[in-house]
Amino acid sequence: MKNLIVLFAFVLFAVSAQSQSLTKKDITGTWLVQNVENSSSSPKMAAAMTNAVINLYADNSFEVKEKQENGTTYVYSTTTNKNATWSYNPSTQTISTTRTKMTLKISKSGDKIFFTDQDSGLKFEVMKPI
Repeated sequence: MKNLIVLFAFVLFAVSAQSQSLTKKDITGTWLVQNVENSSSSPKMAAAMTNAVINLYADNSFEVKEKQENGTTYVYSTTTNKNATWSYNPSTQTISTTRTKMTLKISKSGDKIFFTDQDSGLKFEVMKPI
């Protein structure tokens, strides 16, 4: 009976861990930063990433566009280096970028998706706009 309970718990854990996994196809696209958590760990970066757009293109190119006020309108300014690329490790659920040297850990909580910057500790709640 004890072994059956342990086996059941293991199966439940494995199923929940598998359902949390995202594929490269799932994460490719445009992501809008909805909210920045842990902003006190890096206030300047947190302010810059508020309402930013993260583009993870299918050709593995990568860019971050920060929303900036330009008079009465808002414009997006690209802040990543040219030819920046990204790669995805599905076993660790991490995105690594070149040039900017960012490592983003992907997590899911309910229907929300988060990208956590491993260096700064900032946690970005993101969503695909469409």
